[in-house]
Amino acid sequence: MAQAEERWRAVRALYEGAPADAGTLSRVSGWKEATIRRRIERHGWIAGTDGVVDERLVRLADSLVGQVETLRAESAGALDKAQIEMVGLVVRTVEKITELMRGGEVAKVSQTNRDAEMADVLARIDRRIVELARSYARVLGTAEHNRS
Repeated sequence: MAQAEERWRAVRALYEGAPADAGTLSRVSGWKEATIRRRIERHGWIAGTDGVVDERLVRLADSLVGQVETLRAESAGALDKAQIEMVGLVVRTVEKITELMRGGEVAKVSQTNRDAEMADVLARIDRRIVELARSYARVLGTAEHNRS
């Protein structure tokens, strides 16, 4: 009975995202841990890559935000309509990346920190878009006034 409970705990742990290490696999399968370790080494099993994917998504999001900040710096705040649309697209992409990362179980503390940093960057981008829209509206208003 205790062995069955131990197996079910191991199965639940795997289902809930615990790493599939040799000990957990041993409890689930009933094979000895040493046997599983030998099989892993002999056959070159590769552990799951969720963490690698999460790292790549974080780097991609950071890169996209960096590109927007570079664009803003290079344009001295005078983004044209196409650039503003591109910034909006980047913001939506970064939001999707954030959603993907939340789907995988990333360390909660670092995820919270990244979310706070991302929220700060997105808030700055949003404020900048509003500033640019107001500036563009003033330019259009001045142009319209000069034509009258």
